[in-house]
Amino acid sequence: MFKTTFTALIIAGLLIVQAQNTPKAPTNKATTKSNNSSKTTGKPSAKKPVGKVNYTINGKVEGYPNHLVILSKFRVNSLELVDSVLTNDSGYFTFKKPISEASILYIQYNTQSAVPLVVENGAKLNVKIFPTSNGLNYDVTGIKSEKSKNIYNFIRQYTRSNNELAALDRAIAEEPDGTKMYELQMVFGTKQDEFRASIDSMLKFHDPLESYFVLFNFMEEQDFQKIKALKMRMEPQNIKSNYYIDLKTIYDNNKLLEVGEMAPEIELPQVDGTILKLSDLRGKIVLIDFWASWCGPCRADFPFVKTLYARFKSKGFEIYGVSLDKERASWVSSISSLGLTWKHVSDLKFWSCAPAKVYKVSGIPFTVLIDKDGKIIAKNLRGEDLERKLEELFP
Repeated sequence: MFKTTFTALIIAGLLIVQAQNTPKAPTNKATTKSNNSSKTTGKPSAKKPVGKVNYTINGKVEGYPNHLVILSKFRVNSLELVDSVLTNDSGYFTFKKPISEASILYIQYNTQSAVPLVVENGAKLNVKIFPTSNGLNYDVTGIKSEKSKNIYNFIRQYTRSNNELAALDRAIAEEPDGTKMYELQMVFGTKQDEFRASIDSMLKFHDPLESYFVLFNFMEEQDFQKIKALKMRMEPQNIKSNYYIDLKTIYDNNKLLEVGEMAPEIELPQVDGTILKLSDLRGKIVLIDFWASWCGPCRADFPFVKTLYARFKSKGFEIYGVSLDKERASWVSSISSLGLTWKHVSDLKFWSCAPAKVYKVSGIPFTVLIDKDGKIIAKNLRGEDLERKLEELFP
């Protein structure tokens, strides 16, 4: 469900002590692609920023005297070293080396934990870090600290919601009664929607740097439309910002998957071994559904998807299921046991699935709706959103 980059992992270290786990999505329900070659590393690359933005960060790491503390700039593909200092005998430190632009900066005292801050010109921040055996807590105050506080509050809520989803996931896995399991899955779906709504709020209504931080650390996928929306929000005032350049680069590289473009071809074997191309379904409205037998949210969606399929199939609707399974037996048995009567293909290569790479799938379930000519109508429609769209297409 949600992205597990290096940043998400180190942010896990500050998940407000109430959380015992890292902010990855719940087991099985969390269907995010793991990333062994993380976008950022624990050792930031050295760059010498040109000073335009002046600030002061006064901080303390409780219980860490004479200890190295690193200040780095976060961007989607890197952590860039800004400065490093040693704490004094009482754990205090100060950073004030000018940087080139308002930035998302991380304070790190080890490679597993980080405190994210939004640092602007004239900021005077006071940061107190409290490491514990379960992670760390921190507090930030001072001039121009509001955006940093917003990030803190978001992470706190993210952790709380994520833990609730994890608990529901465990309950579903352990529930022997089918009816009760279904009820729990419905609760899971509702809370998952609330979870996504809180993220959408950060993306739409907060400062672009706050939105950038959330977009590239806590989204279930690299959502092109959200990247596009944030890019447009940053125009024209921020077009010289490196953060804007990051968004524009991703936008330019993803135009081919934009709504209105032709969906890239998929050509994979079905259960019986015969090849079924996506283009073989031309003339129908097709939902490309990336899923897997081990994907809890996928399985939770299927009862409703089956209802939609039965309702619209005769009108020219088809589903082209692309499985990210790696075990043939699990793939085939799930299709049968769940009663999934639509088209199914897979190369059984897990996250190395070729179409998943082409379609830039980083979390499942993930859907792409295409029209009768093979052009993309919408992406990642699920539940009532998918139903409304089908009702629009099949009046």
